[in-house]
Amino acid sequence: MIAVIADDLTGAAELGGIGLRHGLTTEIRTAVGTATNAQLLVIAADSRSKKQADAIEEMTVITRELRLLKPEFIYKKTDSVLRGHVIAELKAHLQALDYRLALLIPANPSLGRTIRDGHYYLNDKPIHQTSFSIDPEFPVVSSDLQDMLHTKDQPIPIRKPSDELPVRGIVVGEVRSNEDLHHWAKSIPPKTLLAGAAGFFSAILDTRYPTIPSAIPTLKSPILYVSGSTFEPNRILIREQAANGGPVTWLWEPGWQNSLLSNLQDRRQAIVAMNPSNDPALQLRTRMASDLAPILKQVNPAELIIEGGSTAYAILQQMGWHTFIPEQELAQGVVRMSVPEASGLHITVKPGSYAWPPSISY
Repeated sequence: MIAVIADDLTGAAELGGIGLRHGLTTEIRTAVGTATNAQLLVIAADSRSKKQADAIEEMTVITRELRLLKPEFIYKKTDSVLRGHVIAELKAHLQALDYRLALLIPANPSLGRTIRDGHYYLNDKPIHQTSFSIDPEFPVVSSDLQDMLHTKDQPIPIRKPSDELPVRGIVVGEVRSNEDLHHWAKSIPPKTLLAGAAGFFSAILDTRYPTIPSAIPTLKSPILYVSGSTFEPNRILIREQAANGGPVTWLWEPGWQNSLLSNLQDRRQAIVAMNPSNDPALQLRTRMASDLAPILKQVNPAELIIEGGSTAYAILQQMGWHTFIPEQELAQGVVRMSVPEASGLHITVKPGSYAWPPSISY
């Protein structure tokens, strides 16, 4: 069994989808629990949304519990653009595993995310000159990796694929292409914690398993789309839908519950989104989850489609759903899952910055 620890739900689902792509039976949980028959066990934490001390505590507990299951190896899924408490969490994992070295490969060239000469680029543009600069919780203000990782005072080593690795500590591997990813995947020292984005995990599985295409499903109705993303292109799409008479409900506007129920019952689909707000992101998604839960229980949609990892985690926790079985990878990072605790329901999640595939659109 291979184990993954993800710092948010969409990251967990993304790696679950990669497991499907390689023919692995896959299970996603929000807690480690007992042993599993799955070939890939993915633990979806929510540490990116927590204070650093709480994130360290959560990751320490998860790592110790996973270690008891004796996985073949553990992969730490981090945000590809290094938002969250990346270094602090990696140190906690190393200590809990009694490992000396962590190899962090956050770049994902298939999404235009590369690292060269100590700087991070999105489609050849410095990352801080993109929409990631306005992230409400972790704005990216510099493309310098030491700035992004908050390690200016104690810089961590950065190595190119041809360089020799240190024997201990945390090291970042530079990646300009998928070939670089596969180079790193084939040259891993023993007892090394592997960490990074989905691209590195995919490259590791490429060295071990063949690729199996996933069938594209026909979505059932009613369908509820929930957007908790602050990514501006997604907000533009929703505003366009609303302007064209689409089934859009703006949370907390007068009569929003009736609007949402009407769209689900009469039009068989609904889109729920929030207008921009200065309230803290954690407060907003907690309120969203709490207010949507009664409606989910009343309507029982066949498909629940959520963008934004922290939003998805908050809603699923509010509903008491903790185990998910990936069934289809609709596109990179867009994964459709069944829910053993909610018969007949499928949940599809995606990171806010990823594009919707043709099979799902507003």
